[in-house]
Amino acid sequence: MSINIIQGMQSALANGAESLIPSTQETKDQGFTAYLKNSFDEVNRSLSSADKMATDLATGKNENLHEAMIGMEKAEASFKLLVQVRNRALEAYHEIMRMQV
Repeated sequence: MSINIIQGMQSALANGAESLIPSTQETKDQGFTAYLKNSFDEVNRSLSSADKMATDLATGKNENLHEAMIGMEKAEASFKLLVQVRNRALEAYHEIMRMQV
C-alpha cells in the first residue's frame, strides 16, 4: 500500500467523507436480527416487483415477457432461499432446545 493512497484517504476524511465510513457503533448495532429483517424486506420487495410485472404483462402495459419471467424467477429463487434459511434457523433452535443442561 502506498502512502499516496493513505494521504488521499486522510484528505477525503478531512473534506467530510466521514459519513461514508460506518462507525463502530453502527456496525455493532447491525446484528443477525437486523440482517434477517433486511433480507425479509428485500425478498418482499422482490416478490412485489414480480407481482407487478406479471400484472403489467397480463394487462398489456408491459410487452417484455423475458423481463417479467426473469423478475419472477429471481423472486422465486430469493423466496426459496429465505425459506431454507428459516428452516435451518428453526432446526438449530430445536436442536438447542433438545440439549440437556
